[in-house]
Amino acid sequence: MKNAFLSAAASVAFSALLALTLRPGPVRAAQTAAPSPEQTIAASAAAATEIPLSHAQTYDRSVLLPVLREGETVRMDLHTYLTGVLLAELPPDFSDEARKAQAVACRTYALRSDARRRHEEAAVCTDSACCMGWTDPAAVSAERRAQAEAAVDATDGLAIFYEGRLIDATFFSCSGGMTEDAAAVWGGDLPYLRSVPSPGEEGAAHFSDEKQVSLAEFQSVLRSADPAVSFPEQLGAWVGTVTRTAGGGVDVMVLGGRPFRGTELRKLFGLRSTAFTMTLTDETASFTTSGYGHRVGLSQYGAEAMAREGKSFREILTWYYRGVTVEAVSG
Repeated sequence: MKNAFLSAAASVAFSALLALTLRPGPVRAAQTAAPSPEQTIAASAAAATEIPLSHAQTYDRSVLLPVLREGETVRMDLHTYLTGVLLAELPPDFSDEARKAQAVACRTYALRSDARRRHEEAAVCTDSACCMGWTDPAAVSAERRAQAEAAVDATDGLAIFYEGRLIDATFFSCSGGMTEDAAAVWGGDLPYLRSVPSPGEEGAAHFSDEKQVSLAEFQSVLRSADPAVSFPEQLGAWVGTVTRTAGGGVDVMVLGGRPFRGTELRKLFGLRSTAFTMTLTDETASFTTSGYGHRVGLSQYGAEAMAREGKSFREILTWYYRGVTVEAVSG
């Protein structure tokens, strides 16, 4: 999502988020009178911290999810959908536990999306700029497909809950060392989306980036956003006070005598994140960014760092999503 491994799972309307309650799940495939998949999963989860492989495929393969793909809504079983999402969202060299953590986050996102329906006839789409990216499992090597399927099967039916409700499991590529509060990005407070340290991300492609624009373009962009800006002759007077969020992002930066939110400046100048510093010279405005994405929720490269330190997917998820539980879906 956003880049090769970055999701758009965060483009949410918080008025809907804060009011959302857990609703009935997606359409199920036809089943016999045997115990339901949910009962099977709930029973196994009570006895183990991870669903055994003997119980795998009982939930995800039974759930049919309406997916908007290339302009057409198709019903896809959750197992196939999640396999394709992992193929699109993560590098192939990521560790097993990081891949499992991503599978649970994506399953949670998909099930919650089915309840709130961003699309008229579909729960999710395969456009990474809108929902989550998706790669057809049939289009990759057998080895890569098996790798993704193993993570989906190992976490079959598991999702993330806060006080009994599915969370908004947002994720992104890398944070630059610190994730962000949801309120700092979207304005609505969610207690499980808090700023936390995310060390070990230095190997990420966009851990740090530089971007330059001409001084003339810098002025033009700001004037288009706020015609009231003014730029005195003295360059040092162009930049006023800067306040920062708990996660180190720019909260408000005064430029040309006018306040701009960090989220707005990120969009105006196409920056990788709101965690940036800026330097002005006689010719250019230079931005140095840390991390890539909205920086709220699960950091994919942070999860990989934790996995390489021996942390389990459950430990990863409960680090990035505060106060949550990882449980089998039961309704």
